[in-house]
Amino acid sequence: MRALFVALLLLAPASAQADFLKMPLGKFTAVRRVDLRCTSGSYGMSLAIPDRWAVKSATITFSYVNSTALLPENSRLMAKINGDAIAQRKLSPVAPEGVMRVSIPPAALKPGYNELVFEVHQHYATGCEFPCQPELWTTLKLTDDDALIEIEYEPKKVPLRLSSVSRFLFDPKVTPRGEINIVIPDREPGTIAVASVLASGIAKKFDYREVVFSVSNDIVPGYDNIVVGDKEFAARFLAPSGSDLEEIKGPFLKIQALPRLDAEGAAAAEDPYHAMIVVSGLNKDHLKLAAETLAVMSSPFPETQQMTVTGITIPDIPIYGGKGVIKAGTPYTFKALNFPTHSFAGGSANAAEINFRLPADFLVKQNLYAKLSLNYSYGAGHRPDSVLNISLNGQLIRGINLDDGRGGLIEGYKLDIPSYLFRRGDNTLRFEPVLAPLVSKNCEYIQTQNLFLTIMDVSTLEFPPMPHFVDMPRLELFMLNGFPITRWPDGHGARVYLANTNRETIESALNIVGMITQKNGHPLLDLQYVAGQPKHLDGDLIVLGDIDSLPAKIRSAAPLSLNKEMAVPYPVVQGWAEDARYAFSKQISGLTKGTGALMQFESPYDPGHSVVLLAATSAPELLALSLSLLNPGAQASVKGDLVLLNLSAPEKDIIAVAIGKKYFSGKAGAVSRLDAYLYRYPWLYHALLAAAVLLLSLAIFYFLVRYRKKRILGE
Repeated sequence: MRALFVALLLLAPASAQADFLKMPLGKFTAVRRVDLRCTSGSYGMSLAIPDRWAVKSATITFSYVNSTALLPENSRLMAKINGDAIAQRKLSPVAPEGVMRVSIPPAALKPGYNELVFEVHQHYATGCEFPCQPELWTTLKLTDDDALIEIEYEPKKVPLRLSSVSRFLFDPKVTPRGEINIVIPDREPGTIAVASVLASGIAKKFDYREVVFSVSNDIVPGYDNIVVGDKEFAARFLAPSGSDLEEIKGPFLKIQALPRLDAEGAAAAEDPYHAMIVVSGLNKDHLKLAAETLAVMSSPFPETQQMTVTGITIPDIPIYGGKGVIKAGTPYTFKALNFPTHSFAGGSANAAEINFRLPADFLVKQNLYAKLSLNYSYGAGHRPDSVLNISLNGQLIRGINLDDGRGGLIEGYKLDIPSYLFRRGDNTLRFEPVLAPLVSKNCEYIQTQNLFLTIMDVSTLEFPPMPHFVDMPRLELFMLNGFPITRWPDGHGARVYLANTNRETIESALNIVGMITQKNGHPLLDLQYVAGQPKHLDGDLIVLGDIDSLPAKIRSAAPLSLNKEMAVPYPVVQGWAEDARYAFSKQISGLTKGTGALMQFESPYDPGHSVVLLAATSAPELLALSLSLLNPGAQASVKGDLVLLNLSAPEKDIIAVAIGKKYFSGKAGAVSRLDAYLYRYPWLYHALLAAAVLLLSLAIFYFLVRYRKKRILGE
């Protein structure tokens, strides 16, 4: 009887069970405290609701503190979702601290990004009042302890169409992270490379959302699974569901509900809320072609359950391409920089920003200028001290006076920005208008409809040409966009060396590849994998392994030698600008359990290229290290060439130092010794230049003397 019950349970169709999510509201914003000032103020954030959720209920809870000078009859705190008010609270001077719990109607939360806005209207007088009196404030507390969001939802069934790959399955709105299992038949480097292509493409689809990969030789219940293997391997998973295996005649993709198999491998039931995607073919080339196709699929097509790939054309990828990277010497319109024509209205309009990246190895010269050409217009009838403030990376660089009371339309306003104000990687150009009305006396009507400033999207920004030349090692550049592995955005010329091919090491590699793909914005389709005992490895490398399995050549070259006798640095003198001095203790010791090491150093196999090494005392701890590096807090602290992380608290307990030998990297990796020497000792360049000028002057003087003698003797 019990056996019959179990059999019926296996054969019964799966039913959706409600899941419950509870997480800090601060996870949806980088701000932990919001000050709302003046008679009215607001702050908004986006709540991401995945397509695969059917929301049953949602509640937000947050704390606030308001000024004791407010009038309770006229002061309110409101919460809005997508423009609709869902709750309000009277702000009392008698009880200025409070907790607000707001229920969000499930129908108001649509799949996608929902705008949650906190809005205050606050007053200190019933008659005339200054709109921004200092006493008018309310503070929202959005820390992890003071603000929570709770959502109850049911999962939706996976649409059995390949178009669901780009929007439904691998969705950046999934919270708190994506989790994907890749089923592989073996652990050969070629198979791992195909799995890496899939992991890289999937990570790009998740965009900014953290995604974790696992590998196995069988499907794992409760996760979306990707089966990678030839026709014979795919038959293990397709045959029980009655699929026609003769359809696999070339590179092949198919999606179906995740099967549940009994002990004998027969189909028992399906999990319709998770998917199994089969990536198959008749040989390794077919697998790679099918994997590349799945990796680049980004639009809702095809609408079929399966397809055979007949070919793929990958566009030429320029070196140093990638997400948000601008080319030197090329003028970009604001529209091309994702800044459409923008109007600022009112006296307290929010600032607007342009975010872009410069290549990670730019040698930013100090005697050049970026060219900014602004086309803008502004309204009439404002005070002549109204301005448009422009800042770069948080530093104010120019205020443009809007001093014509009749308004104006300005075309081609030129602004030269010194190149040394820019930085490698992320840069932010910010526009913040300060518009003041002509009338500002107390109790007089203040007209603000004329206060506007419009910046046109035909405005341009051009960065001057710069050489690609950077002193290494710099792990902060690796965390910026995967440099130097992503010098070519598709990973061309770079390799991943696995000290062993156990499950944890492979998963660690896929996690790191996914992370740098998201940062660079292009799938690493050309990244190569190597295992075993290599004799030579050219190009830039990512090396992963437990300490005992690492090659001796790698252990010896690392800044923290991982040999039996280690040279351990201890800071002795801390100077200005992080100019530290270290004492090195030679000792027979090693990394402790619970500690992971991330290092960067010059490749012992190919000078001028880099090794990024992830090492720990065991394979499980190596996997924990890769997961720790997905933490944004830990990423922000990575710099120098040696980083030691406490794997139980990576964002709080992390040590980053620079103790290794310097080397230099150029556009192709290697840099000539002369260039490197002149960069390290710039005084030598000036000395050589002075010597050249002196020698040239002496040579000219010598020939002038000879010419004068000939002329005198000739006369």
